[in-house]
Amino acid sequence: MTDYTWGVYLRPDPITCKAIADLTDLAKRQFGIVSAAAFAPHATLAGAVPSNASAEEFIDVLDPLLRSTPAFPVYNAGIGKMTTTIIYDIDRTQSGEKNIDLLNIATAVNEAVAHIAAYTPGEWTQPFDPATFHAHFSLASHDLRTRPDLAIEVEEFLRAIPMEVPHTFMADTITLFRFHSADWNSEWWHDLTWQHIRSWKLPAL
Repeated sequence: MTDYTWGVYLRPDPITCKAIADLTDLAKRQFGIVSAAAFAPHATLAGAVPSNASAEEFIDVLDPLLRSTPAFPVYNAGIGKMTTTIIYDIDRTQSGEKNIDLLNIATAVNEAVAHIAAYTPGEWTQPFDPATFHAHFSLASHDLRTRPDLAIEVEEFLRAIPMEVPHTFMADTITLFRFHSADWNSEWWHDLTWQHIRSWKLPAL
């Protein structure tokens, strides 16, 4: 495993960002679960990409793609669940179909960075699989794998909080982050640090 992993993230609108920050902070304060709160509010397009490439190399491969990809609408279906992760679910359109624009940009981003990634067989982080992609904003995540006894209580708690968020927003901001942990094979979310590298504003439709 490399020292650093990288993430290419969709940043939601500011109001949704605040709602995610508020909910993840409340979950941290009430239950001591920290993984979702350790990140900036985001939906993962390419996540936990192990690489010793430089920030400039990542920017060079992403810039042509993100300069030419138009912004597109995203629908927030509200709080849902993925296995043990509690989320805001943005995977589908308002009519219930897969949001192909989200899937397409995630696929293109992962294809763009593939040649500078350093995946290792047997490690927990593996190359992107479009068939398993489910777009979401995490509200409570990795901690619940080690504390499954909290899952129902945390979900009920988060659902009970009145939180006004837009049902739709334009996906127009993509951000590159670099992450570090002393041990990626342990509970890395406890010592995770990150650096915002670059944001791109997608051109209007």
